[in-house]
Parts: sequence; structure tokens; C-alpha cells
Amino acid sequence: MAALAAALVVGAAGRAEATPIPGLFNTGVDSTGAVLPAGTTDPHYTLIASDDPAFKGPAAKVTDPSLPASWIANSSTSQWISPNPVQFLATGGPSGDTAGTFIYDLPFNLTGLNPKLATISGSWAVDDIGLIFLNGVYVLGTTNLSGPGSLTSFSVPSTANFISGVNHLDFVVVNSAAGSTGLRVEGLSGSSPPIPEPSTVVLAGIGFVGLVALRLRRGRKS
Repeated sequence: MAALAAALVVGAAGRAEATPIPGLFNTGVDSTGAVLPAGTTDPHYTLIASDDPAFKGPAAKVTDPSLPASWIANSSTSQWISPNPVQFLATGGPSGDTAGTFIYDLPFNLTGLNPKLATISGSWAVDDIGLIFLNGVYVLGTTNLSGPGSLTSFSVPSTANFISGVNHLDFVVVNSAAGSTGLRVEGLSGSSPPIPEPSTVVLAGIGFVGLVALRLRRGRKS
């Protein structure tokens, strides 16, 4: 009986209304979602690895709006970020970054939310090659990018390795040759139902068991 009550309570918790996951931001915006000035350090994405000795991070910079011609334009809700904020100069000169790997880390917190039911989705573009990892594990289906000229949708399903507390969504960008490189993330959002308070679960289970016991006693008397 108690096992049945617990199962029903857990099932009800799984059906709880999903809550937006805090800490998920597009690239190149502030905490309100407004776009930042060129050259500003992105407050949400951290450059945790960089093969460019001149731009080692951890600051990921909002790219100068004079973007390479092959890149999709910035929007009112997201902008390109890069190790070197200058990725294109019409007159020539030092721009872009060295060849190598650059990793942009976005932390978010699932405290109070169910990590087994969390999901994330969005769109992204990179120059040149991109991979997405969640807590150090590769997220399948994220390498089919159409290049920096358009945004490609991606999703992180509930079967991925979400964990309780602080999680890390890492965007790995490989610059195959010296020159322009960057990351753009648009429409990033996620949700997960809250974990019910232990007291609520216990009370619900006790109440359910009591109701069933009452029904059984009445049934025997009749």
C-alpha cells in the first residue's frame, strides 16, 4: 500500500508544470536580454579554453559589428562572441584568432528542479566547427551545422546527463585555420518541473494511504 502511494506521488511530481531553467542566455546580451556594446565581456559565457596566446580568456568578447561577410548578422536578441572582438577589418590588419580550439562555458543551476526531466533547446552558428557538451559529455546531433551563414537548431534532451545543482553547457568551437572564429547562440531556453518538498510528498502519501484504508474498512463492513 505504501509503495503504491509513493509511486502515485512520484508520478504526480513528474507531471508537475515545467519551470524555466534559470541562467540560460543568448550570446552577447546582459542579464535582461538586451544586447551589449561591441568589445564588452559577455557576462554569461566564459572562455575556459583558448589556443590563441594573445586571447587566452577567460573573457569572451562581443564581436565588433564589422562581421566577416560569411557570418549571419547579429539580431536584437543575440550577437556573435569571440576571443578577439575584432574578427574582420576591411583595410586589413590584425583580426581573427589563431587556429585551434576555443571552449565557451555557460553554467546554469538546476537546484530545486528535476534534472531527469530537464530539456534545453536553441539555435547556434559557429566559425568553423562546433560541438556541444553537457557536463563534459558530448550531446549527440549537434555537429550538423550549416556554417556561420545561418543558425542551426539544437536540443539537449532529458536523457542527457543533467545533474542536480550547477550544470555546464559547453560550446566547443574549432578554428581550422588562422582567421575569423566565433560563436552565436540564439533562442536558448530550457525547462524542468520542480522537485516537490519532502514534507509535501510524505503528507500526500500518508493521506492517500489513509483514504484507501478507510475505503477497505467500509468495504468489509458492508
